[in-house]
Amino acid sequence: MAAQRIEYLIQQCIHHRATLDERRELLDYANNPAYRELFLQSMEAAWEQLQPRQVFGETDRDILLDYILAKEAAPVTEHRTVHLLKRTWVRYAAAIIVLCGAALYWFLINTQESATTTTPPVAEITDIPPGREGAILTLADGRQVVLDSLGNGVIAEQNGTQVVLNNGELSYASTQSASPLYNHLTTPKGRQFQLLLPDGTKVWMNAASSLRYPTVFTGNERRVEVEGEVFFDVARKTHQPFIVSVSNRMQVRVLGTQFNVNAYHDEDAIKTTLVQGSLKIIAGDSLLLQPGQQAVLDNSSTKLTKLNQVNMDKVLAWRSGVFNFEDASLQEVMRQIERWYDIEVVYEQGVPAISLGGKLSNDVSLSGLLKSLQESELHFRMEGRKLIALP
Repeated sequence: MAAQRIEYLIQQCIHHRATLDERRELLDYANNPAYRELFLQSMEAAWEQLQPRQVFGETDRDILLDYILAKEAAPVTEHRTVHLLKRTWVRYAAAIIVLCGAALYWFLINTQESATTTTPPVAEITDIPPGREGAILTLADGRQVVLDSLGNGVIAEQNGTQVVLNNGELSYASTQSASPLYNHLTTPKGRQFQLLLPDGTKVWMNAASSLRYPTVFTGNERRVEVEGEVFFDVARKTHQPFIVSVSNRMQVRVLGTQFNVNAYHDEDAIKTTLVQGSLKIIAGDSLLLQPGQQAVLDNSSTKLTKLNQVNMDKVLAWRSGVFNFEDASLQEVMRQIERWYDIEVVYEQGVPAISLGGKLSNDVSLSGLLKSLQESELHFRMEGRKLIALP
């Protein structure tokens, strides 16, 4: 699993999510002769993925190489990050490092712990592509598998259960004697994914979401845990209800139905919308939903309310690959943009008093989306991956 772990760590660095321990772990792989070739191959693959984004140009690669070679002469400290820049490694890998500059550039900047105070120039990202299919699977033993670029087939085996990836959908094949283990599927910002649970329930996960579930359902209930936004098409099992624990604040109990849960921490409420069938919401109080209704649990209380008239097109727009900004506040729109494009949005002088609306395909680049928003008199500037909304 070393290849998958290295790929995961590189992706974490590219998207600025890597912890210091993760960056040090990647350095250890790079410095270990047993993994060096694997590391370089993974870097090449990462560069190939980034190349269509036109993130770095020829000048940026030259800057990167100059930075690497300059660091070769820097005073050696006790920090392990300096080891990567030793003369022998630089001579051997310089050409490939340049090709893989987009990944390693951010990696070096974010792990710099040497005595030098010189900071290399950071290349601006000229445009940011839309989100795509991908997720991170954490197995019961703690191993992590990055699903973005894996081919079809069995990707792991756990206690009699095979984890299978087929055309972008994860599924489980268990023997009768298999005992349940818990897996955790996470979609980072800029990723969506599909999952077929062991009972036949279909799951669609929006960006920045997570789902914890067993590898096989046993006993008298089927229980999973979610955060973020997830759509369920639950396989009907009359004698084994399906229970969703939402952000440790409420439960959704169903037998067989279709519904959407929006439970992002940065939204003002948890919203559960029923498409077909029926379901029961439990959060202090309890209520029953009929198709087309929505249960709302405000983040500041435990009081449940029911909405009888819901814009289903807006609720399910993400499933259709669409942004639906009808009757949406600017903050709501920007939170969607943050999650889908993996950026940060800040307001220079408070939230501009503008109204938005309309629909737009979510397969456009960030610049294409912002051009459309400019028609609503939204003014902004970009600094790297930060979008600054102007008054």
